[in-house]
Amino acid sequence: MSPVIRRGALAVGAIALAILLTVSCTVNQTIVIKADGSGTLSMHAEVTKLLHDYLASLAEVSGKTGLMAGGKVFDAAAMKKDFEARKGITVKRVVTPTPDSVDMDLAYTSLRDVFSQDDTLKSTGAMVYSEADGKKTVKLHLDRTNYTQLSRLFPLLNDPTVAGLGPQVNDTITDAEYLEMIKFSLGDDGPGLLKKSFITLTIDPEGDIISQTGGTISGGAVVFRIPLLRLLVLDKPLDYSVTFK
Repeated sequence: MSPVIRRGALAVGAIALAILLTVSCTVNQTIVIKADGSGTLSMHAEVTKLLHDYLASLAEVSGKTGLMAGGKVFDAAAMKKDFEARKGITVKRVVTPTPDSVDMDLAYTSLRDVFSQDDTLKSTGAMVYSEADGKKTVKLHLDRTNYTQLSRLFPLLNDPTVAGLGPQVNDTITDAEYLEMIKFSLGDDGPGLLKKSFITLTIDPEGDIISQTGGTISGGAVVFRIPLLRLLVLDKPLDYSVTFK
């Protein structure tokens, strides 16, 4: 039996998320960390007209009123409400300049407090901030058990359009099976597009970068290009970190 048939129930949600991020042209996010631990988070996400039309059709078929509300891909109001409810975070801006894009700017008073006050993050270890011997470290650990907490770092994943469509805790899907589903849904070019797709996270700390894992140093910041296929399958944990002083 083909993986597509065996995983039919998963395919609908997984492919929807894969299409969202594979066809979307841009998902960039930057976290600035100041010397006193405060800072900002900025995100820009934009999708193509092809995806816009796909999601509009999905909303019509599913009958979900929250999907593509007002003809827009992203629900800026829902994203704003979620982050305003979090302690230590100030929402500067959440706007949809076009029906196919969203821009978000947040500020935080203490990165340590943002992480430590979130009980979910503390229990899963998805994101850890620590200080020792005058050095500060930010660690990111991603696996299937903490995928639902990723919206703390990637606001796009908290948008109602994509929430809950990621990998499942007890799933055993492989890269090959996922790529077969993508080929079935998007055609022969789908797997190649997915392999070339990344979410870019830039961490820009004030001070000197001592070390990092999983990224590259550029202009005093560390750029992590997270392969989309790895994020969607997560059969193996992903670990990234930066240490600075």
